[in-house]
Amino acid sequence: MVKNWIYKLSCLGLAALFMLALTGCNEKQEPTAVQPSPTLKENAAPDETKGTVSIEKLGERRIFVYLPPGYETSEDRYPVVYMNDGRNVFNTGTSSFNKEWLVDKKVDELVSDGNLEKVIVIAVDAGEGSDRGNEYVPFPNDSIPSDGKGAEEFTRFFLETVIPFADSTYRTIPDRDHRMIMGSSFGGVQAFWMGYHHPETFSMIGAMSVSTWVANGQAYEEWRQETGKPDVKIWLDMGAEEEMAIDPLVDILLSKGFKYGQDIFFLMDPAGTHDEISWSKRVHNPLIMFAGKTPGQAVKLEVSDYMSISWMGESFPRLNPVATMDNGMEYSVSSQASYKVLNPEAGQVDPSGMVTFLKKEDLSVEVTYQGITQLYEIENDR
Repeated sequence: MVKNWIYKLSCLGLAALFMLALTGCNEKQEPTAVQPSPTLKENAAPDETKGTVSIEKLGERRIFVYLPPGYETSEDRYPVVYMNDGRNVFNTGTSSFNKEWLVDKKVDELVSDGNLEKVIVIAVDAGEGSDRGNEYVPFPNDSIPSDGKGAEEFTRFFLETVIPFADSTYRTIPDRDHRMIMGSSFGGVQAFWMGYHHPETFSMIGAMSVSTWVANGQAYEEWRQETGKPDVKIWLDMGAEEEMAIDPLVDILLSKGFKYGQDIFFLMDPAGTHDEISWSKRVHNPLIMFAGKTPGQAVKLEVSDYMSISWMGESFPRLNPVATMDNGMEYSVSSQASYKVLNPEAGQVDPSGMVTFLKKEDLSVEVTYQGITQLYEIENDR
């Protein structure tokens, strides 16, 4: 259902989004001990279907480490998923507002189902209080606050300390083809920025609910001015309820030569909000992109619509067909699907899924992708 509003990137909106991003993922909390998952009874045999989680320290910073099922009894080496905001990744006892990504459980499930090869996950904790924004946002901004230099220092810490620690301590596959960086919100900004500028270290980026509003649109200006095309695959997503501009970033990347469905994927989650619960429901997608099979044939198509927001704040209704692929990934195919309007006197749909109403009437559209067709009614409540 298309909402009747026009998005405005006002100072009040920035403040509200800032508080959501900063407080929703960054409430200061004393460290809580986390038991390895699963906890083994004395003398009990390890559960070969589940990985384990432990906490290490690098200086004063906690590093949360997931080792895959069978790690202790094998000599295999494994790809590594690096993640920001480590306290929120595995356990509610350490997370903000008792919400977590459930990544250990998601990886166990994907491995068990045959949709993912075994991986190590290294989740690096964020700095406390305002340090988080300064470490994660590479653009100067007084309200976050960030000086633009803290993100460079955090990146050096990641490249020069975290990765060497992981490669020397665990049986990783220590090359860029077997490393991914992932984050959400401010952590998504940092993951995108670090992975994009260091393709010699990372081959894939997962940027979920990336806070595109930071620095009053400077993020888009910076990304637009980037030259060349790094050799990385990129996952982007957003929740429709978040009402943040993301389509322009997808368009920027496509203009630089990324190929949709090959080295860039995007999902608009129709019910997605800005929290760990929403991210836990779609984190399987970038994980499969990194260490699963290549998507081939769509097996399911679900259609919704949302307000596509430009980086300048204008908004337009857009169809959102989401394909479930044979490898388990789910992503939007707005520009890859075809559209047949059954009542063209009422409106039009362009090849990218953008909707134009011509009269006060709902629009009936047949949406087709890879041989699957769904009929969808776009409600016109202007």
